[in-house]
Amino acid sequence: MAFGAVSLLLVGTVSTVTYALVRTWIVRDREHAVVRQAFTDARLVRNHLHAGDTGIVPLLSGLQVTENGSALIHMGGRWYSSSIGSGQADVPRSLRSVVGSHHAGWQTVSTGSGPLLAVGVPIVDSSAAFYVLESMSDVDRTLQALAVALALAAGIATIVGAGTGALVSRRILQPLRDVSTVAERISEGASDARLEESPDPDLEPLITSFNRMVDELDERARREARFAADVSHDLRGPLAAFSSAVAVVHRRRGTLPPEACAAVDVLGEQVEAFNRLVVDLLEISRFDAGSAVLDSEEVDAVEFVRAVVSSSRTPVPVTWPPDFAPRILVDKRRLQRVIVNLLENADHYAGGPTAVSVTPAEGGRVSIAVEDRGPGVSVDLRESIFTRYDRGRADRDPTMPKGTGLGLALASQHVELHGGSLHVEDNPGGGARFVIELPGVAR
Repeated sequence: MAFGAVSLLLVGTVSTVTYALVRTWIVRDREHAVVRQAFTDARLVRNHLHAGDTGIVPLLSGLQVTENGSALIHMGGRWYSSSIGSGQADVPRSLRSVVGSHHAGWQTVSTGSGPLLAVGVPIVDSSAAFYVLESMSDVDRTLQALAVALALAAGIATIVGAGTGALVSRRILQPLRDVSTVAERISEGASDARLEESPDPDLEPLITSFNRMVDELDERARREARFAADVSHDLRGPLAAFSSAVAVVHRRRGTLPPEACAAVDVLGEQVEAFNRLVVDLLEISRFDAGSAVLDSEEVDAVEFVRAVVSSSRTPVPVTWPPDFAPRILVDKRRLQRVIVNLLENADHYAGGPTAVSVTPAEGGRVSIAVEDRGPGVSVDLRESIFTRYDRGRADRDPTMPKGTGLGLALASQHVELHGGSLHVEDNPGGGARFVIELPGVAR
C-alpha cells in the first residue's frame, strides 16, 4: 500500500504538472497563431476597403480561414460572413463592446459544439469591425486524450508500484515470517525446528544467532528436565522407605501414646503429599522431555467415569442422557488421574463435588464435567489456574489448604495429549464446572 500510494503521488503529480504545462502551451500557441492571422487578415480587409473594393463576400472567402473557422465583418450596420453557419449571434457581446470602442481583443467561450476562440479587430478608417471565429474543439479533444492517457499512466504506475511493493515487502519480511513459523513450531513442541541457512550475508548473523539461542534454550530445558527427573527418581527410594516405616507405625499405633499417634498421622499426610509431588514432577519431566506417550484403549465413557468416581474418596452421582453410550480412545491411567484430581480439588477448595455428568459436545466430542458447590472461579483466574505452580485463590486465602499448583496444569496436559481440552465455567446451580472434552470414537 505504501509503494502504491507513493507511486500514485509521484506519477499523479508529474501527470498534473505535465497536463497543465502542455495545456498552457497548446492553447497559448493556438491563440497566438489565430490572433496573428486575424491581424494579418484585418490589414488585408482594410487595404481592400481603402481601395474602394465593395465585394466583401468574395473578399471574406479569399481569406486564410481554417476549416473549422470563419471570418465576419460588421460594417454599415450589416454583418457579412465567410460561412453560412456563423453570424452575429456567435460573436460574444463583451467582445463586440470592446471592438466597438476601437480596441482589438480576443475571448474564448464555451458553445454547444465545444470551445470557441473569437478575435475582434476594429477597422477605424472604414467604421468597420473584423472578427475571426476559430473552433478549439480539436485542441479540447487533444487535451482530453492527454488527460486520459496521463490518468491511465498514473493508474498503471500505482498498480505496478503496489505489485513491486508487495514483492519487495514479501522478500524483506520473509525472514521474519520464517522466524515466526519456527518459533510457532517450537512452541508446539518441535524442539528440533531451526531456521534454514541463507546465502544472504545480511541474514546470516540473524539466522546464526536465532539457531544458537534455540539450541541453548533447548539444552537448558533438557538439563532442567533431566535434573527434575533425576531428583524425583532419587527421591522415590527414600519416600518408599518413609511410607513403609509410617505404615509399620500405623499398624502399631495402639501401643503408642496419643501425642505420638498425632505426630505419625501428620507425618503420614506429609509423606503422601510429598510422594504425590514427586510423581507429578516425574510426569512433568516426561512432558518437558517430549517422552510422554499414550497407552490408549477404547472404553465406554459412561462406564469408565462411573468406575473412577465410585473408587474415589468422594463418590458423587454420575449423570448422562438416556441412550447415550459414547466410546472414547484414552489412556485410562491418565484420564483417571485427571478426574480424580478434579474431584479432590472440589473436595479441598469448593466444599466438595456435587455431580459428574457425561454429555455430548460439538463435533462428535464427549464432555465430562465435574461440578462443585464452591464460590466458583473468577473470570480473571480461569486461564492462569491451568499453569504450573498457580494455586488460584489458595495463594490469597490463608485459611485454604495449600497445594503444589501442579494438579490442574498436569490435568490440562494429560487432556491435551488426548487431543482434547480442559476448561472451567460457571455452574448453573452455583459453583464451578470443570469440563473435559475428548474426541469421540465414530461408530
